[in-house]
Amino acid sequence: MAEFRLPDLSLPFPAPRPRGDAGELRDGLCRWAEEQGLIGPRGRTRLMTSRLLDLGLGLACGARAERAPVLLGWFLWMLLLDDRVDDGPWADGGVIAGFAASASAIVLPGPRRDRRLPQEDPMLRTLAEDLWPRTAELADERWQARFARSLARHLSALCALVDLRDGRELDVPEYVALRRDLFGADVFFDLFEAVDGLALADEDRPPALRDAAADVIAWTNDVYSVEKDLAFRERANLVLLLQRERSGTWQDAIDTAHEMVERRFRDFQQARAALPSWDAMVFADRLQAAMRSSLDWHRSVRRYNFQHAAGPGAGGGAVDTRRTPPSLLWPEFERDPYPLYRRLREEFPVVRDEPLDAWLVSRYADVRIALTDSRFTSRNYGWQLAPMFGRTVLQMDGREHAAHRAFLTPAFRGRALARLTESIERSAAALAAPLRDRDEADLVAGFCNRFPISVVVTALGLPAEDAPLFQDWYRAGFSYLGNYRQDPATLARGLSSRDELYAYLAPFVRERRARPADDLLSVLCEAEVDGAPLPDEMIMGFCGTLLGAGGETTDKSLSSLLRSLLDDPELLAAVRDEPGLATRAWAESLRRDPPVQVVLRQTAGTAELPSGRIPAGATVACLVGAANRDPERFSDPDRFDPFRTDGAVEREFTGAATHLAFGAGRHFCLGARLAQAEVEIGVRVLLETLPTLRWAPDFAPPKRASSPGRPRGCWSPRPEGPLAAAARPAAARRSVGTTLRAWTKRSRATLRPWLLRRRRPPWRTVPRPRARDGAA
Repeated sequence: MAEFRLPDLSLPFPAPRPRGDAGELRDGLCRWAEEQGLIGPRGRTRLMTSRLLDLGLGLACGARAERAPVLLGWFLWMLLLDDRVDDGPWADGGVIAGFAASASAIVLPGPRRDRRLPQEDPMLRTLAEDLWPRTAELADERWQARFARSLARHLSALCALVDLRDGRELDVPEYVALRRDLFGADVFFDLFEAVDGLALADEDRPPALRDAAADVIAWTNDVYSVEKDLAFRERANLVLLLQRERSGTWQDAIDTAHEMVERRFRDFQQARAALPSWDAMVFADRLQAAMRSSLDWHRSVRRYNFQHAAGPGAGGGAVDTRRTPPSLLWPEFERDPYPLYRRLREEFPVVRDEPLDAWLVSRYADVRIALTDSRFTSRNYGWQLAPMFGRTVLQMDGREHAAHRAFLTPAFRGRALARLTESIERSAAALAAPLRDRDEADLVAGFCNRFPISVVVTALGLPAEDAPLFQDWYRAGFSYLGNYRQDPATLARGLSSRDELYAYLAPFVRERRARPADDLLSVLCEAEVDGAPLPDEMIMGFCGTLLGAGGETTDKSLSSLLRSLLDDPELLAAVRDEPGLATRAWAESLRRDPPVQVVLRQTAGTAELPSGRIPAGATVACLVGAANRDPERFSDPDRFDPFRTDGAVEREFTGAATHLAFGAGRHFCLGARLAQAEVEIGVRVLLETLPTLRWAPDFAPPKRASSPGRPRGCWSPRPEGPLAAAARPAAARRSVGTTLRAWTKRSRATLRPWLLRRRRPPWRTVPRPRARDGAA
């Protein structure tokens, strides 16, 4: 816990005049970035409607109109790189070092034929093919060489920052030297010369002047980033290092940093007074404008002032980290979100998550309303899903939604489901049989991951032997949907996987239109809405959505259920003796640890909820994981109790379900019954094939977290699709390598579950009858 008051930093000169063409420059930059694949529609919307680009426009205050887009291009390029580094897994494992080497090679002066375009990474491709060629045209090779050195130092500092995550602590002098390059001050200062058309001699840009300006800008950022960096456990911050080294109060550290900023500005003024020429004075004025633009931006944007973003009366310059609203991007959510879910329900039931750019809703009553009330629309899929799969049933509302759902629903009910059940049996048996005779097998890789994809491929009527092709496609697609940070490589891979999937599906769509069969793809090809057949693009988009939805939900929920059974031999034995008990166990697993942790909505207008108000046009993150453990709705909600629903377990796979794992209301999961059949059959077949399945005696499974982990950079689609859609927990990125071994009849089977939960009390072999918990 930290309490402090931010200082009233000021600089003794006016802010630069706003550019008259700021709107045009902002629009052009966003259009360019989207065309280059650096951002998607979500990123464009946020850049156009927030103040994130205001600092870049301030830095471009003196740039010529035709050259300003180059500086703004670098500002956005470096901002996106900073976000990628913040998303630790991208930068780990030497990735940032390889990226830095490639980027440095691209900007080295010399003939373009000497540069090899690397490049699948959109940022490197953009740098090589567009941004650097336009930049190099602005100045001579001497300037280009200096700029290349400045960029190399910036990239090297980012590599050093990633290395510091291993635990090494910096002292203040080390940090001061590193911080200038982390901010990339020299990159921008070099760009000022080029875009302003200045021709400076070396003595016109003395290091004392540039270093002082760089420190003022960087340390100003640190002062106003303290709340954010404390929340995100960042250690590269001047204030945090001062507090650690001097063991004083947080206010002492803030005041010391304030004094250091003022001292460095006085150093800047002294260096400015000694400048030898008019051009040098012009450049110094440019640095002054940059310092003032940076100060004004950091002091006012919500990117850093979380308590200000939380609403009126949140505190002005006073900061108390106990009042900092939790963010889904906090590291704690990756390890175990449930303690923070509890805090959200109790203290911040409806709150803006500024880093996520969304409103969080955590109480059961509020989440259910947000999932069912027409004031909460599915317009968010205009940026989340439509760029990849076009307009799908997920994005539709009203009559359009009803018309499309009407022809889809029968494909997952009645006789159609009965036919699918036969193929589910065959798929489960075919995948389980090879596990019986292996010395060691991986249940997740060998069964859980492959089983739902096999079912989806069969339901569509596609060749069963092609099922392995779909694994990479659906994972790339699902990563695209959850790509909150708009990582350019994830965007590019998602779109390329879409193209590969569509190329595969196109001949099958043509064939089914000509010769329909008894499968889901034929249903789509024969369907009509308002007398017109569905376009090919819509049919293939639905197939892509089905792959992501069906694969992720059943994969993760089946892995989680198997972990629960293996953790409790008495429960496992009960399920063997009474296979129907697996349905109860899975229903409870869906409640306690839903594979869909977050569902998005967008408000059509200002929306009042029992716990608070959300403004119009806001992205709303419905925290299904928090709602399903709301003690106001479920007694003792952290306990795993398959008999919680008493005799009403079948209800838990319908629109009357008490849990929210399948959504609610008009967008309740179409394939809930199919998912139920998959898990029931999959568990039964596995236990019949591996009758002595248990943990290996020489292996202790990792201690459970109390949850599946935080959802990824941001976001999963609402569970509308035929099997619902599940976000892969970020924790899965780190837990996937953890081996959880179990014995089969004659061998060991390995389980690597994606969803880890806290160990629950021992199973009661003969549970007492209980009243239904919160029957709807």
